[in-house]
Parts: sequence; C-alpha cells; structure tokens
Amino acid sequence: MFRRMKAGRRSALARCLALLFLLAFPLLPAARATSVVPPEFERLVTGSDYVVRAVVEDMRSVYRDGPQGRVIVSFVKLRVTENVVGEPPAVFELEMLGGRIGDDEMHIVGAPRFRVGDEDILFISGNGRTFYPLYALMHGRYPVRRDAKSGREYVARSNAVPLQSVREVSLPMSTGPVAALQQRAVDPAAALSPADFIAQIKAVAQEAEQHAK
Repeated sequence: MFRRMKAGRRSALARCLALLFLLAFPLLPAARATSVVPPEFERLVTGSDYVVRAVVEDMRSVYRDGPQGRVIVSFVKLRVTENVVGEPPAVFELEMLGGRIGDDEMHIVGAPRFRVGDEDILFISGNGRTFYPLYALMHGRYPVRRDAKSGREYVARSNAVPLQSVREVSLPMSTGPVAALQQRAVDPAAALSPADFIAQIKAVAQEAEQHAK
C-alpha cells in the first residue's frame, strides 16, 4: 500500500491519518487546523502515564493489517536513565503508527522522528493503546542537547529550540524557517538544564499527588 503510492492511495492514507488525529487530539481553530493544542505544563505532567529520561537503543518497523488496510508500525526501544514520574520498566518499547520499511514510508505530520542514540525527556501516554504514545504528540518530547561551546547539557523543545522556562511548554510549536530562526536566537546557556526541568516536573507531580489524597 505504501510502495511509491499513487495519488489516490496517498489521499486515502491521508484521510485515515487525519481521522486518527482528530479522534486523538483537540485542534486549534481552522487557520491552524493541523496543529495540536499545546498543553499547559501542569497538564502535560499530570496527563502522562510516565515521564522518563531515556536513550533510544534500537528501532524497528513492521507492516500491520488493520481496518483501513496495511499500515507501518514502529517500535522504539528505550533505555531509561531516570524515572521522573511513574515506574516504567528499565528497557521498554514505544509503539507508534508510522515508520519506514525499504522505500515505503508512513509519517504523521508533526510527530517527532526518533533515531538511535537520541536522548530525550519523554512524556508517555497510552503506549500500545493510542496511535502515538507521547502526550500531545510533538509537545511530549524534550531532547537533551549539549552546548558545543560550553559542553553544558540543556533541554530543547522537539523543534530543537532551547527551552528557557516551563511556561514555554504551552506555546505553539514553530517549524521550518521560524524554528530555525528561534534556534539561532536563543542562547543554549539560558536554557533549562535537564536537572532543572526534571525538578520542576517532579514538583508538579508531587503537588498533584498531595491534592489527590
């Protein structure tokens, strides 16, 4: 189905993905109808099943037959280096719709792409139960980067723009030239370190747990 698909077959696949997207996430108004609504930081934390710092160890993609025909499903094997919220297994796989097998490729617009060796802070929700297991899609991934000048680790958003404050979590996610401009404009030295970001995540989770008692 995905082998150099003809236009009609691409359209059918696009409709299928659009339907899944609509069922899974609230959308912004018509002018930005393909964007996921950015969650508030507190909602991002409390809405996730797990929050982990992890490294991608392996990836594999397989075909799977479903109601809409054959699709590609990928499995991203993670090595968890820190449990931030919840207690997932030390090594586990994220299951998600999309991937590449030979010349066949299926990708959900806006979904982060993983590579072996990536290190991220991930907000995981519905793994194995939803079509993409990160909370609010691209808003659930925060890459850990290293400043080339100082060697300091810092946290970025999934568009590679350094994250200076948790308040920025709820801002729309820029792409393309705008994201590239922001990447150059924001000094990594001003970005949150992984430790700072994780401390604020834990504080929100602990407060939510106290209110639940």
